[in-house]
Amino acid sequence: MLKQQLILLFCEVINAYFTNDFNIWLKKFYGSDVQATLNRADLGRMGSFGGKLYRNQRLTKDPVIFVHGVSNTAGEQPLIGAKYFIASGYDLSELYATTYANGAQGNPTQWTKYTMDCKYVKQIRGLIVAVRLYTGRAVDIIAYSLGVPIARKAILGGLCVDTKENLGSPLTSSIDTFVGIAGPNHGVMLKIGAVNIPACVFTLVPICNQNNGLFSGICPLESAFLQDINSIKGYEGRYIFTIYSKNDQFVGYNVCGKITSQIAGQHGEKVYMEKDHDKTFIDSLPIQLQMILHHTVI
Repeated sequence: MLKQQLILLFCEVINAYFTNDFNIWLKKFYGSDVQATLNRADLGRMGSFGGKLYRNQRLTKDPVIFVHGVSNTAGEQPLIGAKYFIASGYDLSELYATTYANGAQGNPTQWTKYTMDCKYVKQIRGLIVAVRLYTGRAVDIIAYSLGVPIARKAILGGLCVDTKENLGSPLTSSIDTFVGIAGPNHGVMLKIGAVNIPACVFTLVPICNQNNGLFSGICPLESAFLQDINSIKGYEGRYIFTIYSKNDQFVGYNVCGKITSQIAGQHGEKVYMEKDHDKTFIDSLPIQLQMILHHTVI
């Protein structure tokens, strides 16, 4: 009974901003601007979560950072994942997420307006570095949908393709396990019934632009961003896994002869035959947990 009460308590607490301790730490070491960018209090309880309850609290597991998908927020799939991990023995101090961009804003086509901006990459990279230093432990990353290429670039570092800012060296040594779920690593192929349609052949919407978008489908061409993150392999972490579905209606499966959700150098994968984009994340939570904890695919 006590264990169930504690789980319910943590599930309530996690539906919030960063903890007071983490916010104080961020302000002390990075300043108020960075703290505000990562905390995203402007989005209310959907903006972020994570942090210790007090400074000397000791973690028993490597912290997990969840990176959400296009036009989502930390309070959506990442929060669902965090609640599952808490029910499986994790503590709030071991689970983190921030929101890059501003979510769907009530617009079902908002996703077409986003790109993989350098500022979003820097935000995720900043959280990775901050959590690594704040906890003193290697970091695990679970990225979903557009969050996969954004998180990969955050780890890779180097020059941003849009602003030419230098992010610095790869963060590979700080990452234990990277799990990429339904990621458009080689672009997107919409699935409408039995028909597959290259979604980003034309650059009419921002998400499909040739620089920091998902431009693909005119084989073998890809956007500069996708070429960059796929130019080398094995940098995402010590262990690299992917989860995807052959029936993903948004990301698709095969783009120009490449399985778009695979990552070169990966150590294992879970492939579904019939799940849609959202269920690929939700239904794979037990698999994500095993990949993170035991580096195995079940």
